[in-house]
Amino acid sequence: MSTNNSIDTTHNEIDTDSKSSGTKHILSKFEYDLYKEEEDIQLPIIRVKYFSLPNKGERWKVFENNAVVFVIEGSKLNVKEKEFLRTIDGANFLIGQQKLGIKSFSRLKAEIKKRLKKPLTRKK
Repeated sequence: MSTNNSIDTTHNEIDTDSKSSGTKHILSKFEYDLYKEEEDIQLPIIRVKYFSLPNKGERWKVFENNAVVFVIEGSKLNVKEKEFLRTIDGANFLIGQQKLGIKSFSRLKAEIKKRLKKPLTRKK
């Protein structure tokens, strides 16, 4: 049995059931992050999708504008690294790494290790 979870921090869809128009409105709380009007540049949409595979396997895919740009196999990670990537902080970390430009799996794994060694600071 496989479960698919998608973390998409860019769009929030609101379905309005108006009998007269019957249209679906898509609103984005983060629209200002995706399009900078003064520069007239549209920034890419980056999202992370987690897959639970049979036999306790796991996989993460990083998408940029609906194209897969990086795949992370859970079998190549240790338990703490997998636990971290399953969290919201882990998904945000992968999105941040994609914005910086993921070069290779070994560099990504080194960045994950650095992140796990660094104590998590919370804002008060």
